[in-house]
Amino acid sequence: MLTLAGIDIGTNTLRLLIAEFTPDGSYRKIESNRQVTRLGEEISRTGRLTAGAMERTLAVLEEFSRTCSRYPVAGIYTAATSAVREASNGADFVRMVKERAGLDVQVISGDEEARLTMIGVSSGLDIEGKDVLLMDIGGGSTEFVSVSKGEISFKVSTDIGVVRFTEQYIHSDPPESGEIEALESAIKKRLEGLRNSLVSQIPLNPPLLKGEIGGFKGGLIGTAGTVTTLAAIEQKMTVYDPDKVNGCRIRRDRIQEMRRMLSRMKIEEREQVPGIEKGREDIIIAGAVVVDEVMEWFGFGEIVVSDSGLREGLVIDLYHRLSKG
Repeated sequence: MLTLAGIDIGTNTLRLLIAEFTPDGSYRKIESNRQVTRLGEEISRTGRLTAGAMERTLAVLEEFSRTCSRYPVAGIYTAATSAVREASNGADFVRMVKERAGLDVQVISGDEEARLTMIGVSSGLDIEGKDVLLMDIGGGSTEFVSVSKGEISFKVSTDIGVVRFTEQYIHSDPPESGEIEALESAIKKRLEGLRNSLVSQIPLNPPLLKGEIGGFKGGLIGTAGTVTTLAAIEQKMTVYDPDKVNGCRIRRDRIQEMRRMLSRMKIEEREQVPGIEKGREDIIIAGAVVVDEVMEWFGFGEIVVSDSGLREGLVIDLYHRLSKG
């Protein structure tokens, strides 16, 4: 048996997974945790990680490190994403994590984040031989990965982020219609840019159509906190159940209903909605709008939710690297 850990340092949420691997490469989760620290607060405005956000995050990473020390962990893959990638003081934060928590942080690129996330999703959902488009919505970035017959056709990272866009476009409580319209416009602009990215990466014949990417006609899979929260809301969960979230299918009309419901609520009302964890009540509106706009742009009628994602990809990738070594 080989015990490994993965830590995902996200813009909004920190996630820990400790897993025990068998010689055939399968694994079972023996410890998992996630905590909202909002590491990326104000970064879209200042370009820096704030002292308060770093301190909150460091405290949780120290806790995660102590948790790992209670198991025979042979290796820890700690990865930082959008917030640390972009921050002018990101290197200072990485050094502080090493000093305070004893963790070596790898600041991964958007492309690598997309690849690892797909590995994680594949471990939790059966997508072998299927055509799927994966959407990983984060606080500072959103990654899109297309898989056809088990092979990645393209992967691209965008600056669509629910923390970033909430800070930039939503200033009222509840948000005003003009703010939602500005948010929609920003998302559409990024999706048009995504069209250009796809053209540069894969031959599109015919050109990109809704629901068809160069002949790709598959399903949409969503991962990370926005879509898992929508799945929890859909099922009115008072206690998060990953087994019920994973594989949950949500129709676009239900996404639109949730979007309208949440947009009419004040933050204090959203805090009381079953399925919304503390620390996500302010950004879930932007998240719902992103999901709705992406589904409309690509022509998807439903989304399948994956509870697995980057942190699972981290431990699996680490296992394969150690096995080859």
